[in-house]
Amino acid sequence: MKRQIFLPVLLFGLFSLSTAFAEEQQEQNKFSGEISAQGTLTHVNGNEAKFNEYGDVRNGLYGDVKIKYDDDKYYVDFYSRNMLYDTQSYDLEGGKWGAYKFNINYSEIPHNFTYDAQTFYSGAGTNNLTYPTHTPSTNTGTWNTFDYSTKRKDYSAGFKLDVLKPFFLDFSAAIDERKGIYPIGAAGTNPGGISLELPAPIDYKTNSINLLAGYVRNPLFISLGYFYSNFTDSDTSLNFRNPATNNTASVTDTYSLPPDNQFYKINLKGALKLPLNSKFNVDLATADAKSDAVLRNSYVDDIVGGLRNITLSTPFFNGEVITNNIATSVTSKPLSFLDAKLFLKYDDRENKSDVITITDATQTPATFTNTLFNYRRVKYGTELGFQLPANFYFLGAYNHSTISREREDIPDNRDDLFSAELRWKGFDFLTARVGYERLDRRADFQLTDPTDIETFIRRFDAAGKSRNTYKANLDFFPADNFSISLGYKHRDTNYPDTVLGLTGDRGDEFLIDVDYLINKRIRLFGSFDYEYVRQDQFQRQTTGTVDPSLPPVPAAFNWTAAQKDENYSYAAGAEIFIVPEKLTLLLQYSYLQADGSVDYTYLLGANPLPAGRTQDNIDLSNWDGYKLTCVLIKLSYNVTKSLSVAAGYVYEKYDYNDAQYDGYQYVPAVTGTNGAYLTGAYNNPSYESNVGFMTVTYRF
Repeated sequence: MKRQIFLPVLLFGLFSLSTAFAEEQQEQNKFSGEISAQGTLTHVNGNEAKFNEYGDVRNGLYGDVKIKYDDDKYYVDFYSRNMLYDTQSYDLEGGKWGAYKFNINYSEIPHNFTYDAQTFYSGAGTNNLTYPTHTPSTNTGTWNTFDYSTKRKDYSAGFKLDVLKPFFLDFSAAIDERKGIYPIGAAGTNPGGISLELPAPIDYKTNSINLLAGYVRNPLFISLGYFYSNFTDSDTSLNFRNPATNNTASVTDTYSLPPDNQFYKINLKGALKLPLNSKFNVDLATADAKSDAVLRNSYVDDIVGGLRNITLSTPFFNGEVITNNIATSVTSKPLSFLDAKLFLKYDDRENKSDVITITDATQTPATFTNTLFNYRRVKYGTELGFQLPANFYFLGAYNHSTISREREDIPDNRDDLFSAELRWKGFDFLTARVGYERLDRRADFQLTDPTDIETFIRRFDAAGKSRNTYKANLDFFPADNFSISLGYKHRDTNYPDTVLGLTGDRGDEFLIDVDYLINKRIRLFGSFDYEYVRQDQFQRQTTGTVDPSLPPVPAAFNWTAAQKDENYSYAAGAEIFIVPEKLTLLLQYSYLQADGSVDYTYLLGANPLPAGRTQDNIDLSNWDGYKLTCVLIKLSYNVTKSLSVAAGYVYEKYDYNDAQYDGYQYVPAVTGTNGAYLTGAYNNPSYESNVGFMTVTYRF
C-alpha cells in the first residue's frame, strides 16, 4: 500500500517540477524530459515464476522519469525506470562539456526459478538444513514452502576527467549484491544411490574498482588500466542431514559453496598511426586470481553411518591462477583496392595453486592428488581484402593457433582456419554475400603410456575435428519503403579421432525478414527463422575397458544416439497510422517452437533387448521441447505534442515438454537407483498470461 501511495505522490511532484521546467525551457531551452505512468492488470495461469523469470509484471502502477538539463557549459541527465519494482533502475549522468563527466547508477533485477517449492528440511535460505525426526517425512503436505529466487542489486559510480587533454583519467567503482535461494543437487550415497535437491543460500557481494589513464593525440594513443574485484560469500558451506545415511542430527554432510576470492588485472593498450594508411595496435595484460579454503578431513560414509576420517597433506588450500596476454596487429590500406591485417596473440595460464594429496585407506586407489591445469596458446594470422571489378569485394583470411596443455588427459591442439567471403553490390538496392570457412583441428595426447589412450574419453571441445561452414545472405531494397533480407547457413563437423562421445555435429539455419510501408499509412513487417541441429554420439556402457572394438556382452554393450533439435519461429505484425502522427495501432503476433528428440540404438550383438523394449520405444520423442506464443495489441494517441496516451493487451502462452519432467513427483522414491528427494525446482514451467496496460506520458 505504501508503494502505491508513494508513487503517485512522487509523479505528481515531478509533474509540478516539469511545469516549472517547461516555463524555463520556453525562456532558455535548457530543460527537457518526460514522465510516464503505466497501470497494469495481470492474470497468470500456471508457473508465475517462469512468467516473471527476469521481470516483475504484476498488478500495480509503474513509473518512468526522464529529465535533461543542457546549456553551453553543463549537462545533467536523469532516467528512472520501473520505480519501486523489482526491476527498477536509476541513472544520473552529468558534467561539464570538454572538462569532466560523472555517472551514478543503481539497478535491480530478479531471477525467479520456482515459487512455492517444498522441502522436508527446516532452514531453507540458511546454510544449515535439518529435520527433527530420525527419517524425513514423505508426506509432502507437512513440508516447508519457500521460493527459489534471487535478486541482484548493482550500485556504481564513475568520474572521467578530460580537462587535461591530451591526457585523460577515468575512474569507476561498483558493488554487486546477490541474495536468495538457488537449487543444487547432491549425491545421497555412492553412485547408484539416491539423489538430493537442496535449497542453497545465495549471499554474494563483489566490490570492484576500475582505473584508466591515458594519452591521445594524433598519431598516438596509449592507456594504462587497473581493475580490482573482491568477492565474498557469507555462506561458504551448506550443512545438511543426509537421509540416505540414517545418521543422527549431530552428524551432517557438507556441500562446499563458492569461496571468497580476489582478482586484479593490469592492462596496457596502445595504437600508432604509420605511413601507407597503416596502424599498429598492441594490447598487453596480466591478471591474478586468488582464493583460499579450509579443507575438511572427514566425510559422511553411508556404509558406517558416521564420519570417516581422511589424511590431507595440508589442511589449507590456496588457489592462484596467473594469466598473461599479448595481442598485436597491423592494419593497412597501402592501395585503394587493398585492405590488409596481420595479427599475433599469445595467452599463458599458470596455475600456482596448492597440490593436495588425500589419503583414504578405504578407497582404491588409496591416494588422490589434484592435477593442476596450465596452458599456453599462440595464434597468428592475416586478412586480405580486395576491391574487384564489377563492384565485387573479396575477403580472405587464415589463422593458425597452437594450444599446449600440461595435462595428459587433455590433448594439445593445432588449428588451421581458412575463410573466404565474396560480396557484390552491383545495385544500390541489392547486396549479396557468400562465404566459406574451413577448420582443421589436430589433437595430440601426451600420454605417459601411449597404450592407455582408450581409457580417456575425449572432450569434444579439445578433440580433433574438421568443420565446414557455408553462408549466404541477400539484402534487397527495391524501394525506400520496402526491404527483404534472406540468409542461409550450413555447418558440418566431423570428429574422426573420437573414440567415445561426440562423433558428429551438423546444422542448417535459414532466415527471412520483410518490412513494407504502404502509402505512409500501414507498415507491415514479418520474419521467419528455421534451425536444425543433429549431434551424433557413441558410448560404451562398461566398468572396464572402453575399447569399442570388443564384442558387446550383457554387462558391456555399445550404443549410439542421434540428438536432433529443430527450431523455428515466425512473427508478423502491422503498424497502422490511423491518423498520422496522432493515432497509431500496433498489431503483432509471434510464435516460437523447439522440437527435440533422441534416437537411441543399442548395439548388443547377439544379446536381445530386455522384454518389452525395442529399438523404437527406447527413443525419446520429447527432449527439451517448448512452444511460446505472443500476441500484442497497442493503441497510441498523441493528445498534444506534450501528452500521449496508450492502451494495450499482451497474451503469452508457454508450453514446455521434456522427458526429464514427465511424471514428476516430489518423492518418486527414497531408495534405489531412481530414488530422490526433490523440491520442485524447475517443475512444470508452463504458463498462460493475460496482461492489460495503460500508459500516460507527458513530455516537456
